[in-house]
Amino acid sequence: MEICDILLLISFPAIIFGAFLGYMYGKRAGRKAMSLEAVNLPAMAVITEDDKHEKRNHIIQKYEMVTVLFADIVGFSEITDSLDPEELLFELNDFFLFFDKIIDSYQVEKIKTMGDAYMCAGGISHKNYTNPIDVVLMALDVQNHQKKMMEKNPNSWSIRIGIHTGPVIAGILGEKKLSFDIWGHTVNVASRLETSCERGNINVSGTTYEKIKKFFDCQYNGKVPHTVDDVASYIVNGLKPEFVQEENEGKMTTNHAFFVQMQLLRLIELEEYVSNLMKKNSAKLYFHNFEHIMDVYEHVELLAHLENVEDEDILLLKTAALMHDTGYATEYCSNVKEISENIARQSLPDFKYKPEQIDRVCELMNVAHYEAIPNGIVEEIMHDANHMYFERAGYNRLIMSLLRELQDNCMNIDKNEWLKSQSSRLVNHRYYTQSAIKLTKMFGEQKISSL
Repeated sequence: MEICDILLLISFPAIIFGAFLGYMYGKRAGRKAMSLEAVNLPAMAVITEDDKHEKRNHIIQKYEMVTVLFADIVGFSEITDSLDPEELLFELNDFFLFFDKIIDSYQVEKIKTMGDAYMCAGGISHKNYTNPIDVVLMALDVQNHQKKMMEKNPNSWSIRIGIHTGPVIAGILGEKKLSFDIWGHTVNVASRLETSCERGNINVSGTTYEKIKKFFDCQYNGKVPHTVDDVASYIVNGLKPEFVQEENEGKMTTNHAFFVQMQLLRLIELEEYVSNLMKKNSAKLYFHNFEHIMDVYEHVELLAHLENVEDEDILLLKTAALMHDTGYATEYCSNVKEISENIARQSLPDFKYKPEQIDRVCELMNVAHYEAIPNGIVEEIMHDANHMYFERAGYNRLIMSLLRELQDNCMNIDKNEWLKSQSSRLVNHRYYTQSAIKLTKMFGEQKISSL
């Protein structure tokens, strides 16, 4: 067989598979939009004692997605007139100490206290895409704490809370008495939400509501007065029943389903991590690059939805797709599968994956490779997704990119022999899932008719 015949065999016409490509382009566009937001969210600067005492050292940063919380004691002015000063300070201190005690567990940053008010924000000390949910969960904890205080002492004060999500400017100003603070429209709206709700309530903006509505029961609370853009508000009543594991003394504990949904949100953070890792690679990656990783990532999601697998399986599949080729970024000529698994085991705990989830992700990573034989629908999806490029109209270009990558990095390859082996793979390859078979059927028929 001549080389031209081989190239003809492994070339495919540019067929547009409408529903398939429409889905993929839609997912790609959404992913790019998210990536832009991620780029605009720098990590918070570490402020040392030397920084604090160095004159004119002003640290200012912009954050695109921060959730700001204001909490205020209702009728505090009247309370100060009726309580003994020592009793007043004791209760006020208890109120602030409870906030200080729980904010770290929700990755929320304390900004300041102002008399009887407490201000904090999520998404600053730790950049993430779950901060609206984290801040609302913390607010529910505070609300429950105050309810228990009122049960013990009916004369105890009540609080109201306002929450808004958006961009802020954060920084340290001053020379002698330095303080960290945040500014902007987002801060002002959060303050308005707090002052415009009834005692005992948690009032969130329409922006925050859109980000939390999957997890919490909320009710519309009208427009927020004195806001330029006519901000809508919602009262948070609590977690949705499907995300509650148990209720103990009025406090709701989240269940595993809640954890999985939060992990699906954190995939955006993991995607950014993998993107940065692949950009730092020392190898010349023309095929096993971040674009290929995202192709597998999108195909995994598509096949998983078509095959109706569970949400946690979708999470693990998408994670495996992101991690399975990361080894190429470090030591191309070594055992890439082993290196990729090591990277996964070292990095995934930082994204809150449980040990048993990490084990399953590594199993799926290993089954992605051509020689592996998948066992069960989830492994079949992973294997099929990693080889959907066989059916791409640009397969000829992709396969030549792979050849160039191998030659430039570590391998002395005879071009003709290698192309023969690839054409044999192409002819003998089989897909396991019914969804992959259906999606590629039109391409397969076209290959046969073009021989």
